[in-house]
Amino acid sequence: MTSTCLVVMYHYVRDTPASAFPEIRALPPAMFEQQLDWLQREYQLIRLADLEAAMDGGAPLPPNAALLTFDDGFVDHYEVVLPILSRRGLSGVFFLVQDASALVPKVVSVHKTHFLLARLGPDQFAREVIEACAPALAASGQAREKVFGADRWEHADERALKDLLNYELPRAEADRVVTTLFERHLGAEAEFARELYVQDGMIREMAEAGMILGCHTRSHPMLSRLDAVEQDAELRGGVAWIRGLTGQARVPFCYPWGGPGTYTQQTRDILERSGYSLAFNTVRRRVEVGRDARWDLPRVDTRDLPPYTDGEPS
Repeated sequence: MTSTCLVVMYHYVRDTPASAFPEIRALPPAMFEQQLDWLQREYQLIRLADLEAAMDGGAPLPPNAALLTFDDGFVDHYEVVLPILSRRGLSGVFFLVQDASALVPKVVSVHKTHFLLARLGPDQFAREVIEACAPALAASGQAREKVFGADRWEHADERALKDLLNYELPRAEADRVVTTLFERHLGAEAEFARELYVQDGMIREMAEAGMILGCHTRSHPMLSRLDAVEQDAELRGGVAWIRGLTGQARVPFCYPWGGPGTYTQQTRDILERSGYSLAFNTVRRRVEVGRDARWDLPRVDTRDLPPYTDGEPS
């Protein structure tokens, strides 16, 4: 019988109504605790080493195995998640973006978009994105309608904005636009980043408390949009970075975005050459040990499970 594991993925875990950005979509701590109550009743929560051993052909996983993972290295994971897991005797896997936790940290582009949407709302944000793109469009000779569509931006929505900035605009232009707007409306990037992401001392405390740290690239790009040299620059140094902070022998990885088409066979090859132990995507189902490749391990989102739903997705 195939061993399986329900790998659960989390991002923001915070009390947003009490924060400076109540519009950020986050898992409230009380609901996180409710979900852990359910998971501990229905599943056997394992450590990453158990899954790695099973993937290596060692001991099979226990029935109804489940693993907790947390993406992006938010300070929420140190301030909120770590005390809850430690109190329950649980471990989690925390994936960090190297530039976000650097000596002079940067805010990841996708998170700049989240906080600009929270501060401005989609309509104002869309207007300012179009205005910021105007010089580049004029220089390229492209009409606004060709890039944005004649009617698409009359009533902007968050999905259209995210698609534009993450998929459609050239990466350098999208980064320039969101950085310009972020500095205009939210201030100095490094100062904001130090309050948003875990830094070295916090990472070491998490490792000492039994948490596992993994890499989530250097700057959180969509890897399929990069050539092999650019992908190598994003991935190659992550293992040494995590080992230097934590002393871990094995370092896992998870793909930014992580859906089909957001990484390539080149990505998998670079991960293997770089010494990562395995990699998670965001295909929403259980891991099937012996069937799933170690570079294509699926995860479900917190909102796929109780208290948001009646049970595990089929």
